[in-house]
Amino acid sequence: MFFSATDERGIIDHSNKIFVELSRYGRDELIGAPHNVIRHPAMPRGVFHSMWATIKAGQPFAAYVRNLASDGSEYDVFATVTPLEDGGYLSVRIRPGCEGLFGAALSIYEKAAAFEEKLESDGLTRRQVASEGAAKILELLDEAGMPSYEDFQNIALPAEVAKRESVADEFPERPEASGALAQMLSDAKGIAKELDVWMNRQDDLADLSAALRSTRDGLRKEVDDDALSAALGQSESTTEKLAQLLETWGQMKDLVREPTDQLVDALARLDKISAQTRFRVALARLHTTMMAKFTAELIDGGADADVSADAIAMLGGALRKGLSEMEEMAAAHADLASQTADFIVETSNLLAIPRQVLMLWNQGQDSDSEGASDGPDGLADAVSRHIDAVGQSLEELDGLAQRCRDFDTAIDSSTLKTLIDDAEQRLFALA
Repeated sequence: MFFSATDERGIIDHSNKIFVELSRYGRDELIGAPHNVIRHPAMPRGVFHSMWATIKAGQPFAAYVRNLASDGSEYDVFATVTPLEDGGYLSVRIRPGCEGLFGAALSIYEKAAAFEEKLESDGLTRRQVASEGAAKILELLDEAGMPSYEDFQNIALPAEVAKRESVADEFPERPEASGALAQMLSDAKGIAKELDVWMNRQDDLADLSAALRSTRDGLRKEVDDDALSAALGQSESTTEKLAQLLETWGQMKDLVREPTDQLVDALARLDKISAQTRFRVALARLHTTMMAKFTAELIDGGADADVSADAIAMLGGALRKGLSEMEEMAAAHADLASQTADFIVETSNLLAIPRQVLMLWNQGQDSDSEGASDGPDGLADAVSRHIDAVGQSLEELDGLAQRCRDFDTAIDSSTLKTLIDDAEQRLFALA
């Protein structure tokens, strides 16, 4: 795991020994140097244009990056950059583990770099090239099915962190440690455990969202299905009563479309908030692991004790800021889940009315003197099938509405806050 921190201009003021070793620079060469000292010429300027736009807006950024060491060797990382509350930025980087995502990124970079090279040959300035390059990257991402760079990083960071954690448990163990440092390491483990709760909740929300989309798609198919109208037009046994019922059904379909369209919009927003939260949780997990590694270095009494202590303080601040934003997202998610439940209930109530009317006709068709026999045209079968399909959708909607209500309360973050505070207080006591 690589760690570095810079000021607002991108000048390096902290680096861990892994970064020093891989960059092939001495620490005294890195400190005070611009972070782009390791920039690889194959990296498109558009990536860094997007990075600066994002972090200057106060938001974290993540990307695959190919770096160039001082001896000409190159190395690849998955990099995260997080704004600090008191200014500057911290970066935690790991080795790429998701080959598919990494390969897709490199392919896009290659095309974007070629595009930028053409712009430079046309005489555009570096700033213009970077801006146009960023737009080209967005275009290439959209072609790959991701409308924005945020969509890409919201997928990539959780995937990379999950992959890293699945390969090996990197959380350091120091059973011989005692005192404040041992407690700090224990606090870091506690933070990681609490973050597991947040991530599990996001998994549950993803399952709910998938179920909502499936039921929504089935419902819209039934609402837009013209089989009844077609059967009515072809039937030789149509009665005025049935025609009126089906006309009513057609009118109700138009009314149902509004809440189902609202449900579509709400689901899109639910998915976006969930993706943003997963990104934040994955970033917090990365920061927590980095904090634990620095704490272990302090326990071991390494030569980088000062660097480790400063880094822990920065990581603690980043965790607190990230937690605050995660809480805001959780509250927004809860409100939206409640609204989604309301849209579901409204849709269900509207659909129930014409369905009940069709059921009454279907049940009484044989005994009704004005009723029509099914005959060869299968009209009654079409009505029965429609009744059953809509009924199943209504039953599923009712269950999903309750599941949305169950997510109406944000999870308790007090334990997580306490652990972060405790770790920082012990660090300050050591200082």
